[in-house]
Amino acid sequence: MIIHFPDLATLIPYTIAAIVVVIVPGVTISTVVSTALARGLGGALWFELGAALARLTMVVLVAVALQLVTGVVSALFDIIKYLGAAYLLYLGIRYLTSRTGIQLTADGPVRSGWRQAAAGFLTLWGNPKALLFFGAFLPQFVDPRFLAWPQVIILGLIEIVAAALADSAYTALALGARSVLAGSGLVWVNRVAGVILIGASIWLAMLTRG
Repeated sequence: MIIHFPDLATLIPYTIAAIVVVIVPGVTISTVVSTALARGLGGALWFELGAALARLTMVVLVAVALQLVTGVVSALFDIIKYLGAAYLLYLGIRYLTSRTGIQLTADGPVRSGWRQAAAGFLTLWGNPKALLFFGAFLPQFVDPRFLAWPQVIILGLIEIVAAALADSAYTALALGARSVLAGSGLVWVNRVAGVILIGASIWLAMLTRG
């Protein structure tokens, strides 16, 4: 099969959807914010490095798995598409009904940089929703007429960069305005993201490939 990289018609909606997903406070954001409060900016950066490496390994795993699947039967893309759309719908409903924001803590033992990076890596891999997200989300934007793995890698790298930027923004906010982020201060983010993700799930379910 021919190597094909996503075009702008795919990259633009994908990037918007990726940004919406990563700005919603979750386990990783809560942990990196807590790390910043407990161990400073340096600790948070090491944690983020580990989280980014975990995301990269997940993307590679999805790329390999999807390539194996498409090598057997491309019709499975339709099944993956509808499962992915259903998962995004589930996320959207959860965000709309969530009543919590970021949970902050500010204690814990001092850790070396590499131990903090390991904590970030294990935090991502310890959350099965992260791998489930990559497996459900990335394939929606892959053209089954071409090799899957190059497309998944490009899309995955975009999500990794978006997630790192979102985590960094929350870290900066946590260090500069702790009271704003405490408790349910970011519930409104969940509401907006929920509506957008429900819309994205409908769009994906109706998406047809040329």
